[in-house]
Formats: sequence, C-alpha cells, structure tokens
Amino acid sequence: GMKVVKHIKSNAIVVVKDEQTLGIGGGQTNRIDAAHLALRGALKGSVLASDGFFPFDDVVRAAHAAGISAILQPGGSIQDQASIDACDELGLAMVFSGRRHFKH
Repeated sequence: GMKVVKHIKSNAIVVVKDEQTLGIGGGQTNRIDAAHLALRGALKGSVLASDGFFPFDDVVRAAHAAGISAILQPGGSIQDQASIDACDELGLAMVFSGRRHFKH
C-alpha cells in the first residue's frame, strides 16, 4: 500500500489486498474524504495505507465498517492514542511506519 500511496497527491489513502490496489482516494482536503473514496473498493480483509497520520478515530471506524483488517499509517499525531484505542476496540491491526509521504 505504501508503494502506491506515496505517489498519490495528499491527502492520500489506498486500499489493497493480495498485492492488488482496490481503491485510491487522493487529492482531498481532508483524510476522511480520501478514505471514503478509497474504501469504495474495499473487500473484507483489505489493508488501508495512508500518507498522513490520523488525529481522530474517524478513519479507523470507517475502515472497520468497510471490512478493513489492518491499517498502515505514519503516526506522529499528538492524538495517536485515539486511533490506537479505536483499533483495539474494533480488533484492527495498526502499524506506524514513521514515514510521511505528503505530496501537495
């Protein structure tokens, strides 16, 4: 997912499964709009990758509702704990890459 998302204009979110890109949401003014675009192609068990951190749990909850099983994001928000708590509550895996790929 990060191999694709780093080439998309920010805010960018990509949904992948089995090495196939299923959804791309890019060039949006906020991460939740990018997520809604990308999640249209989600299948159960897909992975969501983002070029920016999640300061709120809204993307995590939308991802769960769409069948996402894991999230890859850079982390680094002072409010990362909200996303961590939502993932724990919903049973989602989340990995912080420590790398942002913002393109404006």
